[in-house]
Amino acid sequence: MRIRCTTQKQRGFTIVELLVALAVFSVVLVVVTAAIIQISRVYYKGITETQVQSTTRDIMDTISQGIQFGGGTITATPTSTTPGGSYAFCLGNQQYSYRPGYQLVDNTPGASQTNHALVVRTVATCSGSPAQTMSGTVSGREMLSPNMRISNLIVKNVGGNLYQVQIRVVYGDDDLLVSPSGNSNGAKATDAACKGQAGRQFCAVSELNTVVIRRVK
Repeated sequence: MRIRCTTQKQRGFTIVELLVALAVFSVVLVVVTAAIIQISRVYYKGITETQVQSTTRDIMDTISQGIQFGGGTITATPTSTTPGGSYAFCLGNQQYSYRPGYQLVDNTPGASQTNHALVVRTVATCSGSPAQTMSGTVSGREMLSPNMRISNLIVKNVGGNLYQVQIRVVYGDDDLLVSPSGNSNGAKATDAACKGQAGRQFCAVSELNTVVIRRVK
């Protein structure tokens, strides 16, 4: 008996088909990578904004409670400030020293940077001055986090036992901000605003404004 064997030729992928598949895969990979990068940017931007808002609320709560229940003398913030200067105000025996317009950093400060931006400390007798210099060693607790700055801080009496409190905290390097600490064109540190982002570096601004009733004298 004779057995006939038949064979079939196996057809593989051609070079053209491989190139097309590679091109499609590359496009899909680029789209997925871009989506991951965008999601990462949104995530980190959200974290930055949340941190700035949380810090601003904490400062507002601390100052508001000091006005309401701290007792003692309340001194108003200066009516005008110069970026980089050291200023202070008092809520009872709590002195708040701050350096408007300058970014808080942990390392050696450069231009428009400082190692202390908003510090609260307990003193025996507080009159609002002299403020801590903020450029060297200070006593007390720093209320800002690195890369943040005080853009505006107002505490003033608006009649009777009512006090206005306005706080503006800005996060970001100078190149991400409009008028980060004021300039020669008349802009002030209080005008600081976000310009945009560079890579994974973001800026954020948080501002709160309220009127507090003083309940304890």
